[in-house]
Amino acid sequence: MRTINGKLIIQEIHDPDNVEKQIMKFSQQQNQQHNQEVTNIHNQISKLDKRCILLEEAIARQFMQFLIINICSVIGLIFLLSWVNSNHQNNQPTKKLNTPTVQQRHK
Repeated sequence: MRTINGKLIIQEIHDPDNVEKQIMKFSQQQNQQHNQEVTNIHNQISKLDKRCILLEEAIARQFMQFLIINICSVIGLIFLLSWVNSNHQNNQPTKKLNTPTVQQRHK
């Protein structure tokens, strides 16, 4: 719109049908832009959703691996402790009493 000395000058509308067509065209362009933006956002959300699913699956796999490793470690430690304990008991010499037995006293 034109201005003179900072004042808005309103032009007379000679062809109201043309103005209506321009408004409709502008409105359609805006609708197309909004629809395109909505479609782009929907595509990005779909991609993010797929990534989230992949991350959840990866986390579940890693958690299961973590649990299996911890369970195997505990079983291994228990086995190792029992093996060391049994070796320690087998290698320990039996103590003989230095006190004479009943038979030795009566001789």
